[in-house]
Amino acid sequence: MSGNREFTLQFSPLGGYEAEGYGYFANVSKDRLTIGHFFSTLAAPLYILGYWHLGQMFIKGGSKVHGWIITLLGGYAFMVGNAWLGGRIYLALTAHEIADTTDSNFVLQLQSLLSEFGAHNEPLVNALRLAMVVVSILWIWRIALGKTLYPRWVALFSPAVILGAIFATYFTGLSIGVWLLPAAMNVVHLIIFSISIYAVHRQYKKLNL
Repeated sequence: MSGNREFTLQFSPLGGYEAEGYGYFANVSKDRLTIGHFFSTLAAPLYILGYWHLGQMFIKGGSKVHGWIITLLGGYAFMVGNAWLGGRIYLALTAHEIADTTDSNFVLQLQSLLSEFGAHNEPLVNALRLAMVVVSILWIWRIALGKTLYPRWVALFSPAVILGAIFATYFTGLSIGVWLLPAAMNVVHLIIFSISIYAVHRQYKKLNL
């Protein structure tokens, strides 16, 4: 699953994900960066299938327009997210070079280059986050009204709520946050897709009683 590979790419046992300069990447070995880069970017398009599945749960439950919005917006967002993810390796390798360099002038040049990389990379993940807000609004609204195949309690597990909880664990100092944050969006979707599969299983059992 791409979440495991994104974790491989970005996990730093010392944390520091929020610090400027991407210094935490220097705590990730180059071998781990390479493995995480290729596997995470190659696996990310599988999210299109995941969002098609979520959309069908809305469409077949009576929310046709909203289901297609979720399908198309989710698929598009993760294509943009994949472009963001593919760019992390260049930030990481530059951060490694900065950590390994003693020439102060060269370090300044590398830091300027890293800043330029970041300025072109970070806006892409903001598009993904915005899409997750829209999906979360539709998720809570339509499921709470009973206009999907999901039971109403699933509305509590919107992507935005789960993502907020993950960030809260990190910024409140809980040790598990260091492990969850590097692949936060993937943890969110592991939970969402697992709940959805469970709901499909329950629905199938009802139809066959």
